[in-house]
Amino acid sequence: MKQFSLQYISSFCMSLHLAMQAGISTQEGVSMFAQEERDGVRRERVTAIYDTLELGEPLSAALRANGQFPGYMVDMIEVGEKTGKLDETLLSLSRYYDRQEHISKNIRSAVTYPAMLLAVLLFVLVIFIVKVLPIFYDVYEQLGAQMSGPATAAMRLGMWLGANWILIVIAIAVIAALIVAFRSKVKRLLKRVFMGGALGAAMRRARFSSVMAMTMSSGMDTDESLLMAGRLTEDQAVAQRITASAELAAKGTGFAQCVEETGIFSTLYNRMLAIGVRTGCADTVMDEIASRSGDDANERLEAFIGRIEPTLVIIMSVLVGLLLLSVMLPLAGVMSAI
Repeated sequence: MKQFSLQYISSFCMSLHLAMQAGISTQEGVSMFAQEERDGVRRERVTAIYDTLELGEPLSAALRANGQFPGYMVDMIEVGEKTGKLDETLLSLSRYYDRQEHISKNIRSAVTYPAMLLAVLLFVLVIFIVKVLPIFYDVYEQLGAQMSGPATAAMRLGMWLGANWILIVIAIAVIAALIVAFRSKVKRLLKRVFMGGALGAAMRRARFSSVMAMTMSSGMDTDESLLMAGRLTEDQAVAQRITASAELAAKGTGFAQCVEETGIFSTLYNRMLAIGVRTGCADTVMDEIASRSGDDANERLEAFIGRIEPTLVIIMSVLVGLLLLSVMLPLAGVMSAI
């Protein structure tokens, strides 16, 4: 069964948090959320949560039975119920999923926008070599001259594309179908591309700090928070380092030093966390680090997109310009000779 979107989960947690802030029970909060839901399928699924709560089950059990929410969200809510910090847990979960949705949206934009731009530029280039170059070829024939080698090769390519466009469309459709069929592998490949370098480090820092902020504000101690962060981290190498840090914490190593061992945070953030631990507000500092890390990751993604757009435009402009020069310069020579 497909889970709710990150944005929807964030909205659900925030609604329950606001209900509890107003002195309304979680059961009534779920009922109010279901009443405001306009989508029939989602309303039915949220109503099922309310029905389970009416039987006396806790919120975590109702969500686990519903099957529409991530397992770690349910685990966090269960921890919040046991520690008496359900209100704070719901708020932390809402912020966490909001950050994850924002990062995921930026990643999708970083992939989709350049792909669309490249498709448009390629379309313009294909139109040029299929429709425009043959016109110049006819002009050269009438003048008793020949186009340059690159222009002639491009025109022949355009003639081949025009003659075999059905095969090209079929090939594109097959490639699209393969991408859909193996979308999980494609996603992993894209993650490897985007998770490298400074951008990847910023995104890993944002995810790790978000998980830590969420777990610590839910009442977990630092050892449990590190273990949970290791389980929720998608990067296997980072997860292993976090697990090693959790083992150090279990042996009595200070929390700030353990986090520093992961190598995820910069020196500035490590200092902030060390001060937070000393002053007893490590969860607040971690939430601030999560916010700053998320902003940093978003800024790096936007900068990445900003570099791709002019690069593609320049490459395609140079290609079209070279083709035009290879056509126009010989033509100018012929015209001057006449």
